[in-house]
Amino acid sequence: MDYSVMFDRNIGVFSEAQQKLIRNFNFAVLGCGGMGGISAQILARTGVENILVADPDIFESVNINNQFNAEVGTIGKNKAEVVGSLLKEINPGIRTEIHPEGVTENNMRSIIANADIILDCIDYNELYFSYLINKESRLEKKYVLAPQAIGYGGSVLVFDPNGMSFNEHLGLREGLTKDDFKTIIATPEKYAPIMPDYIDKDIIEKTILKQIPIPNIGLAQTLTASIMVAEALFILLGIRKPTAVPKIIAIDLLKNKFVI
Repeated sequence: MDYSVMFDRNIGVFSEAQQKLIRNFNFAVLGCGGMGGISAQILARTGVENILVADPDIFESVNINNQFNAEVGTIGKNKAEVVGSLLKEINPGIRTEIHPEGVTENNMRSIIANADIILDCIDYNELYFSYLINKESRLEKKYVLAPQAIGYGGSVLVFDPNGMSFNEHLGLREGLTKDDFKTIIATPEKYAPIMPDYIDKDIIEKTILKQIPIPNIGLAQTLTASIMVAEALFILLGIRKPTAVPKIIAIDLLKNKFVI
């Protein structure tokens, strides 16, 4: 397939010079469920040809409502392998690196070293891995973008390697272990400046306490993933100054709110 034909309609939004840069960017998509899987597809359809995907989980029927790669035929299959295969179907020229073991303490360093930018789409409740990802990325001077979907919208956190750190934002100390995170809880406002008042407070409380999974819908996943990918491209192309933490990009379609 001819790359210039597949992505000809990008020109006008991107210049031809920008499209050449986009083609060669290296993205690491860590977590391939809701927003990770959608983000990888958006990147592929934007013309990115170097995409690493990592996720140790399999698709389950409970994922049907908000994970766009969860289908009858993918139930029981590894999420990273499913997404990696789909990317090749979109564009056979894509070079995928697939990590069905997910992000681990053993592979994290090489994953981050080889990426231009990191999309941390790992579940909110797996805070330990985000802690490690941000620590290593800061050492490597790489941006980390983290999305959260909630209600009819969501938020995107951009961690600038030269700005406020993940630890500073969440009030975490250095040297924490995986066991430490069994009792560490990130307060919602650190991730979601727009807390939907139309969601039962008991549900939000149980989510924070890790008693139930985070409730969300496909609409919010798609919207938030799109915002995150746009921010990543703005950073790599130098289109505008990043909207980095402590500022947080947040949107709620029902409340007609968009805040930074």
